Amino acid sequence: MHAHVHSNSGVGTTPADRAGDIALPSGGKARRRLLGRLRPRAFKPVTYSIMHFAVAISVAYALTQDWRIALGVGVIEPMVQTVAYMIHEKAWSTGKPKG
Repeated sequence: MHAHVHSNSGVGTTPADRAGDIALPSGGKARRRLLGRLRPRAFKPVTYSIMHFAVAISVAYALTQDWRIALGVGVIEPMVQTVAYMIHEKAWSTGKPKG
């Protein structure tokens, strides 16, 4: 049997702290409700990225019929799109009227 010794610093002393979760005074039920609301928001960018890769690869494959080119386009296109988006946002933010 292995014994664990915990310090009395107050950091990481509850299961919620150790899990990286917010400790709520009402206990586990409220914590589960909070996590239930956060999960879809946290996964939305991930699922969108996966969809973006899949669409880019599918379109490239449909046009070229070559899976190597399709994978290359599917990896490079989102990177280029990200840079283009940042340039677009910068252009729009410089044209805002002040006041």
